Amino acid sequence: MSQQSVNAQGWTPAPKPGLIPLRPLGFGTILGKSFAALRHNPKVLFGFAVVVQLVAMIVALAVIGVVSFATLSRLSTVQAGSQEWITLYVGSIAFIGGAGLLMGLFSVAFTAIVQGIVAADVRAAVLRESATLGALWRRVRPAAWRLIGYTLLYGLAGVVAAVLIIGVPFLAIGLPSGFDGASIAFAIFAMLAGIAGLVVLSIWVGTKLMLVPSLLVLEGSGVRAAIARSWRLTRGRFWFAFGIVFLISAIMYVGTQAISTVGGLVTSLFGPVLNPTGSTDLTLTVSTIVGLAITEVVVVVLQSISSVVQSTAGALVYIDCRMRYEGLDQDLMAAVERRAAGHDDGTDPFRVDPARAVRPGFRPAPVPVPYPLPPGPVPGYPAPQGYAGAPAPQGYAGAPLPQGYAGPPAPQGYPTVPPYAVPAAPPAPPAPPAPPAPIPPAQQSPWATPAQDEGWTAPGSDRR
Repeated sequence: MSQQSVNAQGWTPAPKPGLIPLRPLGFGTILGKSFAALRHNPKVLFGFAVVVQLVAMIVALAVIGVVSFATLSRLSTVQAGSQEWITLYVGSIAFIGGAGLLMGLFSVAFTAIVQGIVAADVRAAVLRESATLGALWRRVRPAAWRLIGYTLLYGLAGVVAAVLIIGVPFLAIGLPSGFDGASIAFAIFAMLAGIAGLVVLSIWVGTKLMLVPSLLVLEGSGVRAAIARSWRLTRGRFWFAFGIVFLISAIMYVGTQAISTVGGLVTSLFGPVLNPTGSTDLTLTVSTIVGLAITEVVVVVLQSISSVVQSTAGALVYIDCRMRYEGLDQDLMAAVERRAAGHDDGTDPFRVDPARAVRPGFRPAPVPVPYPLPPGPVPGYPAPQGYAGAPAPQGYAGAPLPQGYAGPPAPQGYPTVPPYAVPAAPPAPPAPPAPPAPIPPAQQSPWATPAQDEGWTAPGSDRR
């Protein structure tokens, strides 16, 4: 049968897998695919996301540096310690703080857009769709302001938490006593305890809300609904998600520190080569600044890559949670098969089915009990009915049957089978005949006696 006739009958080859297998994902799969996504679509994830974040960081640093130089350089024109110097100093700090705040908002906006682009690209890679930058932006654009608003809200909540956990205890201990020796020691201890608590709180909240960008872009949820849904979807998967983010951060941190160390070492080694006499000139200063700048640019690039990889991991954790709790893998397989067969109806497989969506108070299913089962009741599972000493039903295990009960009636249309008769035992085999009695010697014939050995020997033998 030819290939055309087979296709005419409706047969289609199995669709090729996308970025991930369409089943619940393991730790190693998410970790590996988070880095592999850069190679899967380098034009978007590396060419756009990394470059945009790099440009945003450079612009922010440049603006803050120019504002700082322009404002602080005016302090050299007045006498230090005078009232005018203090006024200029306070104004300079205010200008620098305002510039830093504006540039922070600028960087946050671009970072939020990059997170949305990464989530949309992961969706396209899973479904093997065209992932051009224009197509991804059309999917992210409706959620762009929600992404920026959520990122700003998250940053503002972090600042408020830092002030309440670190600043308030420090001031409450130091102000009443005038910051003497003992109060300063207690204040420092309170500040360190507050920092530790803030780190734990940020890790917990950040892990629980790591799915919000994916929910805003892929499901079109509002900010409040996305926060509540991310909190529910990560229930039972907290340590799994935290382990992935922690390991990615550790890998990228080690790489960044290695680049920084190598760059600083190379710059310090080239100093004596360029200036063997120890003289200072503009050429040496410029070369040193250029070397440090190149090192910092490489570090910023690595930090941008780390942000993209962590955003990819967040999108994959979102898909994994929905596969486990809402059966998203079945919807994805059905969508991929329909598209491979040419019957795409335009349905979004990431839409939320209200009948399967996790609800408030959702608890993950207990971990399956290994086989064989341990003795006694299994924790988390109800005891089966009619087990372990339940009373036997009436008419069972030797209970007397009703009088005249002859068994169930035969079904209609079938002949009645007579009761089975046990066959009789087979007869015993006949005994063997007895041997004949011996004949007395008197009645024996002389001719019937056995021949006696007369001692005949062959000629030539030695027998005598």
